Formats: sequence, C-alpha cells, structure tokens
Amino acid sequence: MNELRINIAALARRLYAKEVTFSEFMEGAPEQDEDELIDELVDLIIHEPKKGGIFGMKESEHKEYLNEVFQVIEKLENEAT
Repeated sequence: MNELRINIAALARRLYAKEVTFSEFMEGAPEQDEDELIDELVDLIIHEPKKGGIFGMKESEHKEYLNEVFQVIEKLENEAT
C-alpha cells in the first residue's frame, strides 16, 4: 500500500509538471482503491475545474484548489514513509 501511495503521488506530480498526460495519469491510477487518500487525490484531479473564461474559476480560486491537490499529494508521500 505504501508503494502505491508513493507511485500515485509521483505520478500526480509528473502530471502537474506536464511530464505525463491526464490519460497516462488515469492509466496508472487505480479505479477504486481501498485507500481513501488515493481516492481523494484521483477525485480532485478528475474534477479539477478549468480556470478563467466564462465557466471557469477565478485564478485565485483555482490556485486554492491546486493547493488542496498538492496537500493530498504531500500527505500520500509523508504517510507512506
């Protein structure tokens, strides 16, 4: 389980560094895991709202959303060790 947490956290970081695509992230992420924290991260990434434009979030709100995503990534990394 700990190795899975580390792998998913690393994959999410690679997604936001634009090293992998959303599709590649989803291929590496479990559909439904026994780990609530992994499920939370996958759900946040899947439902990330777009920023700007008519239907998007304000830049500041989107930044807060991304902060939440990275907090979960850090929890996965820290609780896996």
